[in-house]
Amino acid sequence: MKPLRVALVIKNSAAPKQRDARNMGYWSYPVPEFTWEHFWFPEPSFTRNTVEFARQGYDLIFHEDGGNWGRYVPGERHIPVVYLSIDSTLDEAHYRVRFQQAKYADLVLLDHDYPERFASAGPPVRRLNYCVNDRVFRPVSPKRDLDITFHCSSGGPGGEARKEIRRFLHTWAGEWDRSYRSGVLGLEAYAAAMAASKIVVNWPRSALNRPHRIFDAMACGACVVTGPIPIVDGDGVFDGRHFVRFKDTVDLDQKLCELFDTGEWTRYAEAGHAHVMEHHTWAVRAAQLRQMLHEELGL
Repeated sequence: MKPLRVALVIKNSAAPKQRDARNMGYWSYPVPEFTWEHFWFPEPSFTRNTVEFARQGYDLIFHEDGGNWGRYVPGERHIPVVYLSIDSTLDEAHYRVRFQQAKYADLVLLDHDYPERFASAGPPVRRLNYCVNDRVFRPVSPKRDLDITFHCSSGGPGGEARKEIRRFLHTWAGEWDRSYRSGVLGLEAYAAAMAASKIVVNWPRSALNRPHRIFDAMACGACVVTGPIPIVDGDGVFDGRHFVRFKDTVDLDQKLCELFDTGEWTRYAEAGHAHVMEHHTWAVRAAQLRQMLHEELGL
C-alpha cells in the first residue's frame, strides 16, 4: 500500500504541531496509510488555491478543526479538501463557524456531533470518532497513588458547573481522606496524573459534548466517572459497562462511595481500557480513514 501524502492544516499553536506528543490521537504517530506535513496560516481569514498543494505532490488537504478559518478555491489540478469538525458541540457560536468552514470541503468528518447538523453544508458527512494518542495516554504502572483527579477547565461553556464539582470534590476528598488532584497541567503531567489515578471525574461542557478526556482517561487505565454525555455512533462506550455516569454532586457522592467501597472502579477501568485499545487508537482510526477516503473520494 502506497501511503497518501497529506497536507495537514492545523491550528497555529504549539500543541497541534507536535508530532510525537500530540494531545489528540489523529496524526499523532507514523502509520502505513499516510505521510503528512503540517501547515498553518497566520492570517485570520485565508484563501488558498488547492493547486498550490497539488503541485507539491499532495494527495489531499486535511483541515483540522481549531480556529483556522478560510476558503479553499479549486484549481486546474484540484485535490480534495477534507474537514474534521471537533468542537462544534460546545455552543452555538462554535457550531456556526465550523458549519461555514465545512462548505469549502469535499468531505466533512465529525468527531461526535450529529451528522444532520452539517447535512445542508453541501459535502458528504461521515463519522470519524475521536482516537487517542496511545503513546502519551497509557498506563504507567499497576500502582495508582491518586484516588481522584479532576482536570476539567473552568473557563468557557460549562465552566460554572465545573467549578461547583471542583469545590465538591475538594471537600469530599478531605472528608473521606482520599487523595485528590485538580487544576490545569501540561500534557505530560496531565497524562501522568490520569495514569496514576483510580478515578478520573469529568463534566462535559454542553449536553451535546463528548469530551476527549473520556477516551484519554480510559487509555490511561483509569475508571471514568462523568456527567451526562451523548451516545455517539461508533464510540461503543456505555454507562454501567465502560464508565459510570452521575447527574449532580449528590449522585456523584453516592457513586464515588460505592466505587471505592466495593472496589468496582477496577472493573470499569479494565473494561474502558480494553475497549479503547481495540477500537480507538490512531493506528485503528488511520486504517478506517484510509478506507473512508477511498469510498468517498476514490483515493
